[in-house]
Amino acid sequence: MKSKNMGIIIGAGPAGLSAAETLSKTGRTFTVLEATDHTGGISATIKHNDFYFDLGGHRFFTKNNEIDKYVSDLLGDEQVLVDRSSKILLNGKFFDYPLRPINAIFGLGPLTAASIIFNYMLERFTFNRPPPRSLEDWVISQFGKTLYMLFFKTYTEKVWGIDCNRISAAWGVQRIKGLSLRTAIIDAFWKQRKKDAASLVKHFTYPKKGIGVICEKLAATIREPNHLLFNAPATEVFHDGKRITAVSYRGTGGEGKIETDFVISSMPITELICSLRPLPPDEILEASRWLKYRDLVCVALMFSKPSVTDQTWIYVHDPLIDFGRLHEPKNWSNNMAPPDKSCVVFEYFCNEGDAIWNASDEELYEKTKNDFRKSNIVPQANDAVFDYKVVRTAKTYPLYEIGFSRHLLKIRDYLKGFENLQLVGRYGTYKYNNLDHSLETGIKGAQNILGAAHDTFMVNIEDEYLEEMKS
Repeated sequence: MKSKNMGIIIGAGPAGLSAAETLSKTGRTFTVLEATDHTGGISATIKHNDFYFDLGGHRFFTKNNEIDKYVSDLLGDEQVLVDRSSKILLNGKFFDYPLRPINAIFGLGPLTAASIIFNYMLERFTFNRPPPRSLEDWVISQFGKTLYMLFFKTYTEKVWGIDCNRISAAWGVQRIKGLSLRTAIIDAFWKQRKKDAASLVKHFTYPKKGIGVICEKLAATIREPNHLLFNAPATEVFHDGKRITAVSYRGTGGEGKIETDFVISSMPITELICSLRPLPPDEILEASRWLKYRDLVCVALMFSKPSVTDQTWIYVHDPLIDFGRLHEPKNWSNNMAPPDKSCVVFEYFCNEGDAIWNASDEELYEKTKNDFRKSNIVPQANDAVFDYKVVRTAKTYPLYEIGFSRHLLKIRDYLKGFENLQLVGRYGTYKYNNLDHSLETGIKGAQNILGAAHDTFMVNIEDEYLEEMKS
């Protein structure tokens, strides 16, 4: 028998679990289906022996006071305030990130610095240009062509695997919003200006034992008669054309079919479309095939030394070095490694099935050590490596290729036809959300089940992004 008000939450990441925590305070009953053996999704913290590390390092920062209080109340005294210190490695030299004019002048030389200023001013005084369509257009309009070629093009193409002129300007609007050469200069010389751009935030909150603690604490609020099932990916989502009626799951955690009054989904929207029974119209299936993702492989090296770097992140632009970014968890919290040891996490942006993804753990271990040596970030550091851990994460980043918006809108309009379905999280809304945005969508999705009328897609959206969605 189906329990009264029984629901299904798909995914135990920040969005799914914030929805679960919200519903736990009410009389609604639900089951959370999680495809893996742990909570957190890409915001999980991996434990390997005495070491803890995130899948790329996830800061918590928000301008939403309600979400800020929500996480602060959740963590209590289990959080620290981290001073951000990030560097760009370019041509063997370190540059501050966000960019600072004095640092760039001394690092690049006066001629290159003059070219940066000249090209930026050229953009400022060129009128009647059409709105930027690609990320390349958008970044050049904000920073000028010289800075784009030096600091954006190579790294961005390493991250996404395609040319910047194929990436939608919506990605720049969403991820680099509020930042331009002008704001970087102002930030460098007027430290106390009233409002920081999100990309320039200098401090952020972080749980003492990793970002995954947030989801662990949210999961702890799920009590009988509600359930959290691990290794139980949703495989089929049944509907009658207007409502979702049941969800099937099958995995190492077992299999079953649960009748339901509502579904809150944070599974990839493309997988949700393909799991619907009966299947959607061909045009919706075709639209889902058009939406793509970028995948991630993290290689964590353990060092028999108390510290390796002094940075929260280091961005590596060199195209001959395959990892794109690295971070040292101990620089975020001393609790992430033993006092006399440390760990560095290297991120490889890749596509599922390519050479990086298919490489064995041992091959990736040797490759990472070799690339780290070539980078010369910390000479001779490899001598202290004594252990490693490799983690692969599929569909980590929604790919904003030009034209994605019309396919996404077609899918969303179709899914809006199911009155008891809520889409939440990075995967569920196909949006490159930060952690705070995912939490917010989960809470609002749950509130919609309780009678509210939020549009979860409108969380973390800008006017320029809306224009892209309409085009």
